[in-house]
Amino acid sequence: MQEEEYEEWMSIDEDIPVAATLTDLEICQAVCQQDQAIKVDSDGDECVEENPPTNAETRQAIDILKHGVQYCSTNFKKQFEYELYI
Repeated sequence: MQEEEYEEWMSIDEDIPVAATLTDLEICQAVCQQDQAIKVDSDGDECVEENPPTNAETRQAIDILKHGVQYCSTNFKKQFEYELYI
């Protein structure tokens, strides 16, 4: 599609105010800064480097999971007994 056809096909209102007009250089710099901030592992996947959780954080997470499983188990048992009653 040529530029003239595109402009006819896509009506663009030139009077709409915009926050800022970025130059190509500014856009490229912003993209490069984002790319540098993203770490990539050997497989080419993005990865986030962070410290491993402390022992206290790990224990807290396990306790939360344990309580959640116990709660689901209790509710499942109650639902099962209710369905048997019906």
